[in-house]
Amino acid sequence: MPFRKPNSRSAPLGVFEDLEILLVEDSRTYIAALKQRLAGEYGMRVTSCSTLEILHSVLEEAPERFALALIDLNLPGAPAGEALDLLLSKNIPAIVFTATFSDLKRKQVLTKHVADYVLKDGKDAIENLVKAAIRILSNRGAHVLVVDDSMTMREMLSEQLLRQLYRVTAVASGEAALEALEEDDDFDLAVINYLMPEMNGLTLVEQIRQRRDFDQLRIIGMSSLEDRSLTARFLRAGANDFLHQPLGIEEFRWRVAQNIQTTNQVRQLRELAARDYLTGLYNRRYFFDYGPRRIALARKHNQAQSLAIVDIDHFKRLNDTYGHEIGDVALKSVAGQLADMCGNEQLLARLGGEEFGLLISGRNFAEAREFCERLRSSIEQMPITTADGELSVTISIGLAEIAPEEMFDNYLNAADQFLYMAKHAGRNCVFSETDIGGKAVA
Repeated sequence: MPFRKPNSRSAPLGVFEDLEILLVEDSRTYIAALKQRLAGEYGMRVTSCSTLEILHSVLEEAPERFALALIDLNLPGAPAGEALDLLLSKNIPAIVFTATFSDLKRKQVLTKHVADYVLKDGKDAIENLVKAAIRILSNRGAHVLVVDDSMTMREMLSEQLLRQLYRVTAVASGEAALEALEEDDDFDLAVINYLMPEMNGLTLVEQIRQRRDFDQLRIIGMSSLEDRSLTARFLRAGANDFLHQPLGIEEFRWRVAQNIQTTNQVRQLRELAARDYLTGLYNRRYFFDYGPRRIALARKHNQAQSLAIVDIDHFKRLNDTYGHEIGDVALKSVAGQLADMCGNEQLLARLGGEEFGLLISGRNFAEAREFCERLRSSIEQMPITTADGELSVTISIGLAEIAPEEMFDNYLNAADQFLYMAKHAGRNCVFSETDIGGKAVA
């Protein structure tokens, strides 16, 4: 049975707004500075406690509301780490910061499974603490696959990752790992042990790389064998990193963190490359690359899909009459309205000019047609505000059902033909196979 933490992939903007942070600190200077940074810059809500007694009182009601705690290890009245123990007993992830941190104290803190620790020394102490908090909170959007046939090791690795707020799926075999990757395409990192029955870690890495490119999923290999050649063999097979067991907790955490950071940076670059510069929608290249994959995944789960091509009526006339600047305003307004109505459930892209591609998932054909009618009606009723006043536009939509297993281009060609028929049926309408013979087509 895979070990999972619920899906909570966060939106790129406003991801920290309204999160509640618990600050356990007796220094008024630190409290003021941290509140200013966390609340003022990131929109978080900060509750502060300066004594163990106050902390007890705050945690009496709904401690689960706190996304993270920042705690001074040397809190007055709690000389033996009582405040930290109290936080961890309530399952609140904690970042410890302290002015004194011996090797013994460091080992003791790490044994308590804190999310991180930061030294309270020098002018950059507050900045480092804020960075640590943002990093840990950002981990909520990252999904890690742990592959190890040892239950003890799976649980240990999962525990470490969950303390860092990662989402975790843990499986016991290479076959189960490939199934998990087939079912879910949002994994950011895979941590794979070498010694496993039936399919060892090297073979699994090779199998994964046939399915996922380096910029889609990073891989860390692991082994307890003393064979130093395994590092090179894993890297040649397609891994990005390698760790020798037994693992050092901090090394494991930072190797994971650095690989996740690289994944996020690559994803941001890919996201920029996949967006249309004017409308902010996905571009033609992304639609053609990702569309077939999305159709294949939906077909595997017997999920209904349809493909539509949306075109702004008389757009050339609008440009000729009002100028390209007004045309761009109209394009962005239509794109924004379509995006609002489609949300994240549907794949929407600008294919070029005034034309948009739309892959509709999770609706049967009748529901997809009704959805397209709502899109058409919404655009027809939407006023477009320009520097020269308000204007309005309409759209025509060609809709094709995705039923037999055909090439992606065939679905596009069918939708394009229906769009052509919609134009000749008078525009400002939805046209599909069910309309042939029912509408006058010139």
